[in-house]
This record gives sequence, C-alpha cells and structure tokens, in this order.
Amino acid sequence: MAFNRLLYLTLLVLSVAFYFASGVWFSWLLVVLMLALPLAALLMSLPAMLGCRLEASLPRTVEQGTEASLRLRLQARRFLPLPAVQVRVNLRTRDREKDIRYLSHLSRTGGVLSMPTEVCGFLAPEFYRGRVYDLLGLFRLPLRLPRVEPMAILPPELTPNPMPRMEQFLQQQTKPKPGGGSAELHDHRPYRPGDPVKDIHWKLSLKTDTLVVREPLEPVRRHIVLALRTPKGSTERTSRLGNLRWLSRWLTSNGVAHEIVWMEGRSLRTKEIHGPEDTLEALRAACMAPERTDELPWPLPFQADWVCPVGTDRRWSP
Repeated sequence: MAFNRLLYLTLLVLSVAFYFASGVWFSWLLVVLMLALPLAALLMSLPAMLGCRLEASLPRTVEQGTEASLRLRLQARRFLPLPAVQVRVNLRTRDREKDIRYLSHLSRTGGVLSMPTEVCGFLAPEFYRGRVYDLLGLFRLPLRLPRVEPMAILPPELTPNPMPRMEQFLQQQTKPKPGGGSAELHDHRPYRPGDPVKDIHWKLSLKTDTLVVREPLEPVRRHIVLALRTPKGSTERTSRLGNLRWLSRWLTSNGVAHEIVWMEGRSLRTKEIHGPEDTLEALRAACMAPERTDELPWPLPFQADWVCPVGTDRRWSP
C-alpha cells in the first residue's frame, strides 16, 4: 500500500499549494477535507478490520505428483465491506526451508494456492506478516492468521529390488492352545495322564488300539517388522518409502499383521499394522520426520521373529 500513501501525500501537498497560490475562499475547505479523509476512512473501516480473519485448509495426505491446493478464505461480517489484506506464507518442505509467497486480493468466496507435490516428504504452510488495511490503504492492523497442519506427500508403491521371499509368511504356524477348549484347528497325540476324558478321540483310539487325544491348536502370531532405514535426500526417501508401502500393502492384503519402525529425530517410532489405514498413518508419520534424523539402530533394540530392513540390500533375517 505504499502507492496509496504516496498518492495521498501528493494530493495533500497539491491542496495546500492550491490554498496558498489561489487565495479563493473554498481552498481551505479542500485542505480540511484532505486532512479529515484518512480519519473518516479509518473510522468506517475499523469494525471490518477488527473482525476480519483468514481461514485456510490443506489436505492431510496427498499422492506424489498429484494436484493439491491450499484453500484460503477471508472471514468477516456480512454487512461490512471486506477490507484489503496482505499476507506472506512460507511453503516449507523437508528439503527447502524458504519458499515465500505473497497473497492479496482475497475474497469471501475464497481462493486457491497450488502446492508443489513433485517431491516426497511434507509441505508445511507457515503464515506470517498478515496485515489488514482500511478503505484508503493508509492504515493497517495485524491480521489473525491460521495454523495449518502440514501435508504429507506419499510416494507411489515401488517393488523392492532385491525382492524378499514373501511366500514364507503365508505358511501358518500353530501351537497347542493353553488350557484347551474349543478351536478350529486340532492335532492328535497320545494320551497323557491328566488329560480330560472328553478330549479322547474314541474312534481313532479304537483303530490304533491306543488312546489318542484331540488337542486344540491356535495360530502363532509372529512378530514381523518392516524397518525403514533413514533416507538421505529426496531420491532415497521416495525409493525407501515406496518399497515400504509395497511391502506393507502385500502383507496386509495377505492377512499378515506386522509392525513398521522408523526414526523420528532421535526417537524410535513404531506402528502396528492391521489394515491399509494403519499403513497410511505410518507413512505419513515417516514423511513428517525432520531432515536431521538419526540412522535406524542396527540390530534393532528388541526381539522380532523376522525383520526386513527397507532401504538396503539385506534380506529378511530372523
């Protein structure tokens, strides 16, 4: 609004010069009018300026390379004129600290600001220096700015190379059910003293001429871990998170519960995966990890039946 102020000062100087040069009776009215005009405009604009605020919304998650927009809207009382605003927003990403955009000419119906989604990671809009102006653009007040949750940019699925031996997880293992009882799976074994009489398989015992017991079984829940090695740079991040997404989707679609572990700063984070929504939440959290993140400790500081380090040439290991 520097142009508005310069224009007003020019008109004020011209009106004063006209007063001294012309000497006509109404020239002093022109000077008074020019002096009173900014105050009158401020008083008329003040209710709208005090009640104006900016609203913004951004998707929580978006696929890499797809269109995404930051939606903006000015909120003000309907019966008051909408004041002019100026806002600066920094589109901070995992690889870039500053990407300043200047916003103005916003309306009640809202506008959109296209977001760059070419690089996997996150995008965090940070609003600052918001100002709202009066009708003449001479006076300004600070504008109430929103806080927008960062947007995670997820990479597409990428088939790992080399490919782990995934078929081993489709072989279900079982163990005797503690305390017995009913179960869908059973095994047969010789009778041992103390076994309930109701568990004896009489038909098979008569055939084998020895007491045989029907033993209930339950599936063994193996602790399977996908360990995301900390990526360095956008290319590694896209590759490793894409591999992680493919592996987790394959395990989930085949009914294999597992766990994803990754580093966030200096902390080890874990997420149990039982469905596609859990995988997306884990990927979002991994995308939001800060750039200065420690390397994943190896070996992992806990026991697991199988571990897959995602982002290295190592294969599955017990």
